[in-house]
Amino acid sequence: MAAAYAAVVSLTHVLENIQNPSMHWILVDRKQIQALHEKVCSLQDFLEDFSNTRSILVTMGLESQIADASHEAEDIIESYVVGQIHDQIDWKNGYFTCFSQVVKSFTCFSQVEKRFTCFCQDIQKVMGKMDLVEQKVINIKEKIMGAVKDQQPKEFVPVVGLSRQAPPAAKNTVVGFDDHLVQIMEKLASEKSRLQMISIVGMGGIGKTTLAINVYENPFIVQRFDIRAWVTISQEYNVRQILLRLLYDVEGGEDGIEKLSAFTDRMDKKSDEQLGDQLDKSLIIRRYLIVMDDLWSTDAWDEVRRFFPDNHNESRIMITTRLSNVAICFGSGDPHKIEFLDEDTSWDLLCKKVFQKGGCPLELEEIGKKIAKTCRGLPLALVVIGGLLAKSNKTREYWEYVAENLNSIVNSGNDEHCLKLLSLSYNHLPIHLKPCFLYMATFPEDCEIHVSRLKKLWVAEGFLKPIRTKSLEDVANEYLKDLTDRNLISIRSRYVWRKKICIIHDLLRDLCLREAHKENFLRVIRVENIDIPPHIKSIRHLSIHQSTKEQRYHPQVLNALQCASCTRSLLCEFECSSPRLVSRLNLLRVLDVVDKYSSEDIMKLVNLRYLSFTGDRDLNLSLISSMSLFWNLRNFTLRGETKGIVLPPEIWEMTQLRTLKFEVVYLPDPQPQIDTQNSQILENLQTLSFVTLFRCTEEVVKRMPNLKKMRFGYDKLSSSVEWSYYCLNNLVHLHKLESLKCIFRDKISVGNIAFPHSIKKLSLSGCRLPWEDITVIGSLPRLERLVLFDFAFEGAQWDAIEGEFVELKDLVIYNTDLMYWEADYTHFPCLEILYLGYMLELEEIPLGLAKLPMLQHIHLHHCKPSLVASAKLILEERDEWEYEGLQVHARYVDSEQWITVTLDDSE
Repeated sequence: MAAAYAAVVSLTHVLENIQNPSMHWILVDRKQIQALHEKVCSLQDFLEDFSNTRSILVTMGLESQIADASHEAEDIIESYVVGQIHDQIDWKNGYFTCFSQVVKSFTCFSQVEKRFTCFCQDIQKVMGKMDLVEQKVINIKEKIMGAVKDQQPKEFVPVVGLSRQAPPAAKNTVVGFDDHLVQIMEKLASEKSRLQMISIVGMGGIGKTTLAINVYENPFIVQRFDIRAWVTISQEYNVRQILLRLLYDVEGGEDGIEKLSAFTDRMDKKSDEQLGDQLDKSLIIRRYLIVMDDLWSTDAWDEVRRFFPDNHNESRIMITTRLSNVAICFGSGDPHKIEFLDEDTSWDLLCKKVFQKGGCPLELEEIGKKIAKTCRGLPLALVVIGGLLAKSNKTREYWEYVAENLNSIVNSGNDEHCLKLLSLSYNHLPIHLKPCFLYMATFPEDCEIHVSRLKKLWVAEGFLKPIRTKSLEDVANEYLKDLTDRNLISIRSRYVWRKKICIIHDLLRDLCLREAHKENFLRVIRVENIDIPPHIKSIRHLSIHQSTKEQRYHPQVLNALQCASCTRSLLCEFECSSPRLVSRLNLLRVLDVVDKYSSEDIMKLVNLRYLSFTGDRDLNLSLISSMSLFWNLRNFTLRGETKGIVLPPEIWEMTQLRTLKFEVVYLPDPQPQIDTQNSQILENLQTLSFVTLFRCTEEVVKRMPNLKKMRFGYDKLSSSVEWSYYCLNNLVHLHKLESLKCIFRDKISVGNIAFPHSIKKLSLSGCRLPWEDITVIGSLPRLERLVLFDFAFEGAQWDAIEGEFVELKDLVIYNTDLMYWEADYTHFPCLEILYLGYMLELEEIPLGLAKLPMLQHIHLHHCKPSLVASAKLILEERDEWEYEGLQVHARYVDSEQWITVTLDDSE
């Protein structure tokens, strides 16, 4: 249902947008649009309320109707708006100069009237289709509610083999879990008398159940606990089944379905409450271990927790779950988060599955390690592929075939075990997260997706449900966190520069691709592949991938793409010759490509919300000067030369703008607004980069109240201009600003610039401020990252002051004349990363920093050998204090030779 939901939410955005007062120039019947909006909201509520019921199959025939009607309405509205803009462009360019001015005006009015009449008629037709859909929705609701009312309690179906004596995976090979095994065993065996809860969390197939079983079956654990019981919790759990399963184990039930069924029959007349009381009494005087495997919510636990007595006898309860929020709510301490295996451990596990106790032949070792690496640390994939290789011919040719086709092989077993296991996580997703998750298939395998880019794409695509009290960016953050907590994607920070990237495992990406294709949600097309989907005209989201180094589209692929007239997004991760690829995609909303296009092609795409591509200077000049024609543009990233180009004055009227990123542009001063009630405020603008000679006047501050990220710079000042002209003290009034980069080519005094207290990331270059003035920055209460480039500060000595930089995590200093730095652990209490580059005068790092408890990395580049020696002393000092986790990376010149050193506190 992801495609239908995405279509409905997207249409909601379109309808709300054209009703916005700033869009008064769009001629529509407001009452008609409002009536359509109400119908769409009703359909959205239906999809949200009934997406996860067992009657979902009943709605399958309705999904496509909802999606089709929503897409049709979108096409009608956006085609109408685009048509109006194209008419304006034609008149502005004088394409009708053969007529007199009177005839032109009459013709224009006649065209507008005719277009409006047709538009209203088309909207009425699509509303008629939605009426039919609404009636079916009502019927389905009645069926579902009737079925729920008449529903009989489900019969208990025992889970085969989940007895206390032998959980099913006890024979699974355990590799890479030694630390977790020891830690969990220590918690289970600790002398804490109170009942303790232990949680194991990680994505599907990561090895949670295998780890739990090996703990459960450990001889020490078997001997320690009087009672052990194991129950697997399904997504649609049944409290009675849980109690019966546990009670059967607790009372010493033996293996076998027949005996379990007989036990169930004996308990048939007892209520759930009576079963729970019996379980409580069975546990009350004995030390017990309960394992609840594959918990999907806290609801199941909340309904049975009162039946587990705390006897103060060191009893324990352990759960496994894919959901981090469940693990946090459940556990007595931090959850045991199971991560992907590293390459060496992956190879070790694969070898044990293929060769048992034997070794790998030398001729297969290289290709074998490649196979292990391709599994990307997921034990499930390693076990499945290991089982296949163990039963197959052990030849290099066959193993090379497996390496090239690993994902398809893993998911092509008789029961598609991997895919089914991973599909549980997708099926459990709430409907609003499904489109965002499926969208991950848009990106190529092993692609590092910048988090900021992903969130902007979600917003531009219209997937996010609007929430009145939150910006769409805030909603995107919540969705991203939710997917991360469910262990479907992972977020990592690149070392030193802290760029957040999003990563999805290949098998999960394959799942996204399958589900997206099944729902006709998006398609991935390869430039050389002529296997074009038959319904490409109706596909809304297209992504172009490259499996070879082919730099040209196959003619059939190019022709097919030019026919995809309903496509709303086109993404391409590589540069490829594609003349006039977008020439017919007039309704395109998202264009995120590396290709270069002509001005004529791009200027037709006035429906764009997200534009990111590379252009030459002429194209960039043309685009920037005409950007106000892009009526709904929100994110504009333009790579290529823009030096000397001035943004148009109309920029201050484009209230939809969220991101503007250029190589370098001039920002014109806004005209003061007399009518304050109807003033144009860029309240959505959050990112602005890179502006040269930026003037931060009071009017500019008023017009960009929610700016979060900004980059600007200045060349050397002329003799007739002073810093006060640029009004940089007004930066302090940008109360939402969190990230700021300032590049100067001339010295500036601290009295000519001020920073808001909201700043979290600050980068300065070329200011040539004295080190004693750094106290202005040190007093910023939320500052977490400080980057000082190219003599941002100058002078021989920096004496740190206690009470400053209280939240600073990253400190980067690059190219300055600092010689002596006095500081200790009281000056940077939260510091995690220290990067020093081209510090050719600095003798040593302050030894007092050794006591910083959170320090993780020291990175030294092109520095004195004495600086590296001081880093080694810090490692030694931390060893005495038993501080762990610090790594030192150094690259420097000694005796005219480059030396690279990597050290950590284990050495």
